[in-house]
Amino acid sequence: MKPDVSIIIPLYNKERIIKRSIMSVLTQSHKNIELIIVDDGSTDNSTEIVNSIKDSRISIIEQKNSGPSSARNTGIKHSKADWIVFLDADDELASSSIDLFLENQRLHPEADVIDGGTIIRNGENSYVVTHSRKGYMHNNFKCWFKGELMPGAGHSMFRSLIIKENLYDEALRRYEDAELLFRLLHNIKIYKMAEIVLYVNTDYSSASLKREIIDEDFIGHLSLKGNMFWKKMCMFNLFLENRDVYRDDMKILYHKWYYRYDLLFLRKVLKLLHAYL
Repeated sequence: MKPDVSIIIPLYNKERIIKRSIMSVLTQSHKNIELIIVDDGSTDNSTEIVNSIKDSRISIIEQKNSGPSSARNTGIKHSKADWIVFLDADDELASSSIDLFLENQRLHPEADVIDGGTIIRNGENSYVVTHSRKGYMHNNFKCWFKGELMPGAGHSMFRSLIIKENLYDEALRRYEDAELLFRLLHNIKIYKMAEIVLYVNTDYSSASLKREIIDEDFIGHLSLKGNMFWKKMCMFNLFLENRDVYRDDMKILYHKWYYRYDLLFLRKVLKLLHAYL
């Protein structure tokens, strides 16, 4: 039987948490799924832990370390379902996530992405990342800029046809998901639901550290040229958030951006308007 959803986990050295992540998939209320785990050259016991879990819905693919984009693309190419959920190896799906994704997709068949809420766990503390607004998003980049939307691993279900036609850039090892969104958001329909579908475990997550070579980071490939207004504002946001991460490189690559007082002023005004409206 063809699975309804393919869940893809890129795996690299997550022996402390990977079993919990896998079990959150296998114990879903919706059973007709496949779980594709791509081990990206782990050097710990991650692979042994995966192999110890016996379930016919699991496929494990081993490859030499090539980065998260390559691992996800490998999973995409092996996936059989019409819908894909990416899950990071240190996070967990809520027990009815797949049912919620599929139910909302049936109710909103024009959607290419179904996006849900997240709970972030940080030690003994947790907080919800979701929004009261629900429904179809209009102007995806505007919603992204306002913080109302950012489809991502675990809390979004993607139409597989679109993902297979727009694979991750394997040259990138940081912000590769943002690069994909900049390519996709112009042309896809997103439906936002309020329900929680994902638990992010920050105790086990790897810090998003800068790369030794900025070319391996989407931050090293930003461009404002030819972009529509809201896409340009999202791009400028990424620049501002990362200008101190690669301090010297950014000053060379984006020298003129430091003097875009027009964009700085617009960003401040728009943020203030959003806070009060």
